[in-house]
Amino acid sequence: MIWYVLASFFPCIFVVFFSVLTRSKWVGTILTLIIIGASVQKGFFHNEWIIFIDVASLLAGYLIIDQLEFHKKEDD
Repeated sequence: MIWYVLASFFPCIFVVFFSVLTRSKWVGTILTLIIIGASVQKGFFHNEWIIFIDVASLLAGYLIIDQLEFHKKEDD
């Protein structure tokens, strides 16, 4: 059960964190996809539902970044 909860929140948090850190929503999304892909290849996923929840959470993180525009660089 804990795997489903983690799959629901971590990809979203990773996309937001990496996008704010790098100031690019695309780089944040790609870095999160690389992390998820590496963990799938290493066998940390028990079934296909966790991958589906990861992708949905990744999409939610992308939409949050896009709507709130945290990735935009502020010039003074």
